[in-house]
Amino acid sequence: MERTNQEKPFTQVLIKHKEVQNVQDFATMLEKIAQKLKKEGKFTFVQGTEQIEVYPRNQLKVDYKYTVKGDKHEFEIEFEWSPNSKVENKMTIEWLYW
Repeated sequence: MERTNQEKPFTQVLIKHKEVQNVQDFATMLEKIAQKLKKEGKFTFVQGTEQIEVYPRNQLKVDYKYTVKGDKHEFEIEFEWSPNSKVENKMTIEWLYW
């Protein structure tokens, strides 16, 4: 049996952070990220003296996931990119006015 020299790329975690936020603070954080992406095409996480710049390519693969387990709800937004990223299926958010 022949072996190839292809190895999986090394995964480097640049930032991992969890905190409790109220809905308004979380929405403000999402708005800041969105504004920076729209205006500059990037955003920067700052943790103490460390700064991590996130500079995604124009085409993103975006995953949305909403799960319910018992009385725990979890909503995830994940986006990834690479030089060869392709966008396939699109999803929109419906604007509801109360």
